[in-house]
Amino acid sequence: MTIERTLLYLEAGAKGTAPLIEAVLKRVQEDDLSSVVVASTKGKTALKLGEALKGAAGVVSVTEFTYGSDIKKAMKKLKIAAVEKADLPIQDRREMREALEIFGAGVKAALEVVSIAAEKGLVEGRTVAVAGTKGGLDTALVVRAAKPEDFGNPDPEKRIAVLEILALPKP
Repeated sequence: MTIERTLLYLEAGAKGTAPLIEAVLKRVQEDDLSSVVVASTKGKTALKLGEALKGAAGVVSVTEFTYGSDIKKAMKKLKIAAVEKADLPIQDRREMREALEIFGAGVKAALEVVSIAAEKGLVEGRTVAVAGTKGGLDTALVVRAAKPEDFGNPDPEKRIAVLEILALPKP
C-alpha cells in the first residue's frame, strides 16, 4: 500500500516552525519512526518539537555549542537527549558539504546532526532529521541514520540515505 505524502515548501525560519512540527508529528504517528533528531543551536526549537511530540517519538537535540541551564532543565523534563559541543562531520568534508548545500543549508545540517546522534548511539535505522534557518525549523527528512565513518561504506545499506523529504524552505 502506498501512502500519499505531500512535500511542504515552508517559509524559512520561524514562520516554518509550526507547520513543520505538525508535519513531523503526523509522519511519526503514521509509521514506525521512533526518533527525531533536530539541529538546535540554542535549544528553543528542540523544546517546541519535544512539547509537540510528547512521547510520540524520542527527540535528540544537537548543537556545536552548549545549552543554557534553563534549556537543559526543560529538555530533561521533556526527555530530550542533548548533544552539546558536537564536532560537525560534514562541515570539514568540502565536497560533501557543497553538494548537500545545493539542496539548502537545512539538508546539510539535518544529515549532519543525525550522523552525530548515530555516532553517539542515540539513533539507528529510520529516523526523522530536522533543521532550519533564521531561528526556526524549515527542513525535515526521513533518513537512514549512519555514523560519519560509514558515509563512504562500500555497503550502500550502511550509508546514510535520504528516504523521504517532508519539508524544505521555499526557494
